[in-house]
Amino acid sequence: MLDHRRDFLAYCRLELGLAANTLIAYANDLDKAAAGLEALGLRFADCGPDEVARLAAWLRDERRQSSASLARLLVTLRLYARFLVLERLLERDRISLARLPRVVNRLPEVLSVAEVERLIAAAPPGPLHLRDHCALELLYACGGRASEVAGLGLSDLRDAATTLRLHGKGGKERLVPLGTPARQALARYLAELRPQLDPGGRNDRLLLSARGRSFSRSALWKLVRDAGVLAGINRPVWTHLLRHSFATHLVENGADLRAVQELLGHANLTTTQRYTHVDAKRLRDVHQRFHPRA
Repeated sequence: MLDHRRDFLAYCRLELGLAANTLIAYANDLDKAAAGLEALGLRFADCGPDEVARLAAWLRDERRQSSASLARLLVTLRLYARFLVLERLLERDRISLARLPRVVNRLPEVLSVAEVERLIAAAPPGPLHLRDHCALELLYACGGRASEVAGLGLSDLRDAATTLRLHGKGGKERLVPLGTPARQALARYLAELRPQLDPGGRNDRLLLSARGRSFSRSALWKLVRDAGVLAGINRPVWTHLLRHSFATHLVENGADLRAVQELLGHANLTTTQRYTHVDAKRLRDVHQRFHPRA
């Protein structure tokens, strides 16, 4: 039954309009499921709640999969089973009866404002410094995902490059304004470095590599990691940490939660509400430190 993965991914892309990154995640989930089912001697057509529980246990123990990863894998299997029933390749769907693993909602880690300032100032020196500084400014200024920032095109610069159009999950677009430091870094990069990276003007991507090719998401991850080391931040730093910090700093300074939801491109307000818990934790810490009867 797992031999129909290619047709399923085509269905997700053409019929459901899912994004490329989602398709990659689904493909990885199905590969993991195939490995687990083979190891357990199970057939996908025979899978119900008990078999899915055995598969989840195997993936957790043998592949060290987290509860969040297992929850997403089950969502993938449910959608795949539904597709097989739709195509009359599977008589009935018993996977939908399986329960999602309980996911612990941990508070997102964030950087302080001072740490963000140090990180951005630590853009690696060298011929590509202006690009790297611009990339770090944009990540924090717009709260974009790594794929959204790496995928920015020149045509996504709006209102004299004071606003960005980000292409989010599910093909959704949103406009995010840029603050003064980000606008200044962007202007310098566009004026002084980018014309050298793409003298023929053939590449529409905003951020370019040293050879004039599109700056990849993995290259952006490496840039943030290296800048974190140079900034002397003694814990792992990654691109999504800047997104968490962007949202948390807005909430801490009194931003309306609906506005933060729109800026982040969250489909549900529930996803955005976790940043209020971060602010509540900060307030509790302040209370415990300074209240005489805390």
